[in-house]
Amino acid sequence: MGILGLGGAIRQVLATGNSPRLANGIHRIEGEVRFNGKPRQVGDLLTTPLEVVTGERSLAAFSLGRNAYLIRANSRISLADTDGKGADVWVEVGKLLSVFEKGEARLMTPTAIAGIRGTGIYVEVEPERSYVCLCYGTAELAAAHNRTLHETLNTRHHESPRYVSSRAIVPAPMQNHTDAELTLLESLVGRMPPFVLAPSGNRY
Repeated sequence: MGILGLGGAIRQVLATGNSPRLANGIHRIEGEVRFNGKPRQVGDLLTTPLEVVTGERSLAAFSLGRNAYLIRANSRISLADTDGKGADVWVEVGKLLSVFEKGEARLMTPTAIAGIRGTGIYVEVEPERSYVCLCYGTAELAAAHNRTLHETLNTRHHESPRYVSSRAIVPAPMQNHTDAELTLLESLVGRMPPFVLAPSGNRY
């Protein structure tokens, strides 16, 4: 991460087994973060629709219902509830790691759309493409402006990262997110990632 503090929080959760569950609440803020245009504090409750903007060397970790999110620096993310049956997440710029309960959700960037069901997923928005790693679970991945480009992904442990542009969906390396971060996010909503329950032998 390159930001002090989050690593310690991860180690504490993993060491103690504690699950700091807080429905619809902010678990961690570092640096400059605004929620719907306003600064908030750890422990504050959140509702949708929600826009989160982070500045330089900043991050935010929070949960909404049974989903949890870690937003890195220089990001702008919007979230909306879909009648309590799922979530729509729009990553305009920046980087987002998120975990979702079983059910329908949709994660969108300027170049990619992922229809997801009970997954962990990491995305980064680049100028001409998006990086998408389905860490585990199932997703229907498509290019936002060329729906003829699409792929169904089923993963258990980061097997199929992708770069998605209007011209192609191609394999990518595993980058910029960790199993420890996923474990922390799942702990916020009272779950464990499937690779912890049934280890694959790989570690990131």
